[in-house]
Amino acid sequence: MAMEHGRPKAVVVGAGVGGLAAAARLARQGFEVRLFEKTHGPGGRCNQLKVEGFTWDIGPTIVLMPEVFEETFRALGRRLEDYLTLLRCEPNYRIHFRDGSDITFTSELCTMGKELERFEPGSYARFLAFMAQGREQYRTSLDHLVGRNYAGVTDYFAPSVLSKIFKVRAHRRMYSDVGRYFQDERLRAAMTFQTMYLGVSPFASPAVYGLLPFTELGVGIWFPKGGLYAIPQALEKVAREEGVHLHYGAPVKRILTEGARATGVQLEDGQVVKADVVLCNADLPYAYQKLLEGAPTALPRKEKLRYTSSGYMLYLGLKRRYPGLNHHNVVFGRDYKGSFDDIFERFRVPEDPSFYVNVPTRTDASLAPEGKDSVYVLVPVPHQHPGLDWKVEGPKVRAKVFQRLAELGYPDLERDIAVERVFTPDDWASSYNLMHGSAFGLAQNFFQIGPFRPSNQDPRVKNLFFVGASTQPGTGLPTVLISARLVVERMLGWAKEAGLSHVPVAGPVGTSAPAAVEVAA
Repeated sequence: MAMEHGRPKAVVVGAGVGGLAAAARLARQGFEVRLFEKTHGPGGRCNQLKVEGFTWDIGPTIVLMPEVFEETFRALGRRLEDYLTLLRCEPNYRIHFRDGSDITFTSELCTMGKELERFEPGSYARFLAFMAQGREQYRTSLDHLVGRNYAGVTDYFAPSVLSKIFKVRAHRRMYSDVGRYFQDERLRAAMTFQTMYLGVSPFASPAVYGLLPFTELGVGIWFPKGGLYAIPQALEKVAREEGVHLHYGAPVKRILTEGARATGVQLEDGQVVKADVVLCNADLPYAYQKLLEGAPTALPRKEKLRYTSSGYMLYLGLKRRYPGLNHHNVVFGRDYKGSFDDIFERFRVPEDPSFYVNVPTRTDASLAPEGKDSVYVLVPVPHQHPGLDWKVEGPKVRAKVFQRLAELGYPDLERDIAVERVFTPDDWASSYNLMHGSAFGLAQNFFQIGPFRPSNQDPRVKNLFFVGASTQPGTGLPTVLISARLVVERMLGWAKEAGLSHVPVAGPVGTSAPAAVEVAA
């Protein structure tokens, strides 16, 4: 053992949101924690780009489920509002359809009702029923499914759990389930595209993700002042306060093992850092393939793993403001189902791609020079595939985006670009060690959720743990924060069995009832 003065030593690989949250929790539970990150700052995919006064979030752009963020800070003995200022985005977003129509989604029920009735008379009453189901899915999932560790498949399919799986309709498909409430194909699309927050098709994802539109409309869409990057910055601050030793610009070459035990890590510069326990925040498939090659671990069968989509990204700094664009804008192309088949089955860019336009300066003007806008465009595309060359495909996708924006009433937008940066699936792969450039990690279909998802504890190397989007319970910022709580619970259980001193008895870590989130409006 590497313990000194009775404190168990933990090494964390990666300073993403999950790694930072787990490191802070571990330090608070009595571990001596050292964290190694290959880049020069925190965040992982939840990172930030700054050029000539323009600021963009690189990856995630919205905060959902604020109570999960509240719980994380409360478990660390702190108040969320002392570290983050959450601003509510209202209305939520505007959706543009190919037939020229558009709809604005809002949490203001009367206004939302009028919007829905324009498309489908009688749909408002069904919308309220859909929201009631979404609330049930949200609470049941958070309290009983996503929010707990499972001992295995038998535990997952115990009668008490199985009843909840059926209750949240996890055995159904999202798009067909939404079809029970809405007949208009535009409304069906508007109530199902949210599965792309997880990088999966609504035609393949479990219907439980109906909790996503409920979360948006019932709980709200939030934006931290300063951008999403304020989240890893806040977690980094807490981690430092808890005594975590952060090492940036220090890439890990290998996780070291001896027999069925992890002993520490070797850095790229050759330095060996010993530890009693290793927690890996690098994306799990990459970690098994690159950091643990040849180790006696339970490597998931690569040919069976399903990956999420990727994203072609444009980060634009505009010479002037475009007030017609909301903070969040969704633009649908033709052939809703066909576009998902293209991305996930045929591995090609849809002929008429849908995309998302984020204008964070609509909520926080400090993210661009005065009188100018920062704009972020995300086009869902396939992950890396032998038939796709992004030097060829990228310019084609870019041209289609600006053509569509011109059709929506912004013909001068391309000419008003002062700064432009591009990110492709190749960049997701090289910058963040994401297998196949899958921007969201492993997919969350029925056979890659719950105990079917790669475990947050290696079955053979018992002191090797994982946190992040590709392990349990799944992808998305709130889920990754839950992942940090769950993995620390497992680590405390392991520490007790291993007889490590100065570690509390294992049990739920920071799972008291969520307090109200105080926000700045």
